[in-house]
Amino acid sequence: MRSSTSRPAADRYSDIETALIDANRLGREELDRIEAYRARTGASFTEAVVDLGVVAPEQVQRTLATRAEAGTLIDPDATGVSRAVVAAYDPDNPLTVKLRALRSSLFAIEDLERGDLRVIVVAAVGTDDAPGVAANLATLVAQLGQPGLLVDANFAAPTHHSLFAVDPVEGVTSLLSGAEDREATVTETPVPNLSLIAAGPAIAALPETVERVSLVEQIRAIRLGHRFAIIDAGHQPPEMIAAIARGADGLLLVVERTQTPFAALDTLLPRLEAADVPVLGSILIR
Repeated sequence: MRSSTSRPAADRYSDIETALIDANRLGREELDRIEAYRARTGASFTEAVVDLGVVAPEQVQRTLATRAEAGTLIDPDATGVSRAVVAAYDPDNPLTVKLRALRSSLFAIEDLERGDLRVIVVAAVGTDDAPGVAANLATLVAQLGQPGLLVDANFAAPTHHSLFAVDPVEGVTSLLSGAEDREATVTETPVPNLSLIAAGPAIAALPETVERVSLVEQIRAIRLGHRFAIIDAGHQPPEMIAAIARGADGLLLVVERTQTPFAALDTLLPRLEAADVPVLGSILIR
């Protein structure tokens, strides 16, 4: 007999866990079993329901996929968000579809649930399309229901404050300069679950500062509960990109079929290898 379906306290479970509870009508008795198993093994909620046989693995995946695709869309005209951020309002746009497939290979819902910050860098070679890719990918990951950061380290052409209609004073350069209040560099955007660290004010000796101070370490030290960070490193010199990416979980290359010179890739890739930054793949824009 199925146990009582009385609901637990709302603040006890994440949005995704609540979706699983609701979709599978899990009752108090089943939830107690799940929590006891998690306490004993350290398993995530989704791992626990499968391990205990409470929910079939395929049902978990269906529920999570449905929840992910129900990410909140926004009205660009009402919010001021640029129409270049197509993922925020048009789920069927070709770029949205392409990046959604990429999202599923980079950010598993179960991994985001665990709470460890995953940091991915987007860098362009021979094209200026990194901001659009970074902004749309970050928006899609935020639609999975976990809080995250978009970081504008594209110092040559900072863009994201304009894309998301915000005007912060502090930003990445503040972090690199030793800002006492790291959290003050974070600005909410109109996209649910997505905050921005803008490029920040101009500082002297920027290349040397980026080389000396790990941006990724500064981001990981921010204590606001973010589960992912996507850094736009733009189309900058290879030594700048490698320094920005140092300590990240990986890097995505944005390339253009007729514009990306092989010589530039041959220069960048060894620098990334020396910095121990894995290249996770490439995105062909045109």
